[in-house]
Amino acid sequence: MKKLALLVVLPSLLAGCTSAQMNMLMGKRNKTYNDANATWVGSTEEQLISKWGPPKNGYTLESGAKIVSYEHVWGPISAYHVCVEKFMIEKGVVTKWGISDCPSRISGTLPKDTPIPQPTL
Repeated sequence: MKKLALLVVLPSLLAGCTSAQMNMLMGKRNKTYNDANATWVGSTEEQLISKWGPPKNGYTLESGAKIVSYEHVWGPISAYHVCVEKFMIEKGVVTKWGISDCPSRISGTLPKDTPIPQPTL
């Protein structure tokens, strides 16, 4: 009987939780743009371009390394932001990444003890 009561009451309790509260209960945290960009390190330039398309800007350094960037506008028209995500490509492989003015989170969650990666570019 106690199990039945728990099955009836638990969904009602959880329905009032915010996503942040649910994440805490489930041992998770929201995924960030930093998480998403850090996963590109080690990928090839071809894989990046295939997924994201041609970059908005690019520059080739004297060493032969390239820096490519993508821009995305977000927020209301009256107070929009331009999210810039950039990647360094050395010998055809993404080695570093950077980010500026992007939203703090994207869809998805990760285990709560997963550290948020910091930009390397």
